[in-house]
Amino acid sequence: MSSRRIRTVTVILAGLCAAGLLSPPAMADELYDLGEYLSGDCTACHQLQGESKGIPSITGWHVESFVTVMQAYRQGERNDTLMQMVAKRFSDEDFQALAVFFSKQ
Repeated sequence: MSSRRIRTVTVILAGLCAAGLLSPPAMADELYDLGEYLSGDCTACHQLQGESKGIPSITGWHVESFVTVMQAYRQGERNDTLMQMVAKRFSDEDFQALAVFFSKQ
């Protein structure tokens, strides 16, 4: 599934949730599934089991903290060339989905 299509699905689901046509738990499930789908870029380096091994753990974070940190990398406010490149490939909606997924690991 392309990232454009994923973003479109996320926006539609958010709209349905806001209109009361989709319950928030269903939206959370959809975000989790999207985050799991997108997580491969992250788990290529970060351990899904939460182990550090020289690369910080990204599991168990609060959703807001994860999104804020990823936005800071994308904007160049945090200094790590690889993370900046990775973060530029994701939208805010993608960060939200990844945050939901990793918060539950």
